[in-house]
Amino acid sequence: MEDNREQTISLFMLKITQQRAISILLVITAVLSLLLIVSYFIKNKKIAYVDSMKIYNGYVGIKQAKAEFEKEVEFYKSRTDTLTAKAKVAILKMEKSGNNSTEYGKLSDSVQFYKRQLLDYQSAMNESLKQKESQLTQKAMLKLNSFLKEYGNSEGYDMILIANPSGTIAFAKDSFDITDDVLKAANEKF
Repeated sequence: MEDNREQTISLFMLKITQQRAISILLVITAVLSLLLIVSYFIKNKKIAYVDSMKIYNGYVGIKQAKAEFEKEVEFYKSRTDTLTAKAKVAILKMEKSGNNSTEYGKLSDSVQFYKRQLLDYQSAMNESLKQKESQLTQKAMLKLNSFLKEYGNSEGYDMILIANPSGTIAFAKDSFDITDDVLKAANEKF
């Protein structure tokens, strides 16, 4: 009886081992098939990538958008400086007023008014600058994306991927990197 039981357990273990082996072989076959299919399509397709940071930092359209944005920042900064100067003048007058409580009260109100005006202006300025920066950058990026489509079509690419710092492309040979060529062509067209 004991031998039968051991024999049954042995047969059961053998079946489990065979099933595992079959499962492993099926998985390996599926992976190899997938690799063959992917390699077939990749060999027959022209694929490349561009480095998004290099493009962003080197594209003339983005540089112009940044320069235009800096002009906006300078304009707002000059207005802020004017309001700050008015508040400082009122503070100095307030300090010089000494014991004259009527004048001190008026100047204190004036200082509070300029501070409130400055804070309101800075808040509105920050919101306006965020919107302006977004608009300028988006406009330049739309031009660049349009150019990438043109470039891809004219150069016969089936796909141009974008590599970014977060790792959307984990690895690719340097021969797939067309960033410098695209950047040169985009800046020449701009």
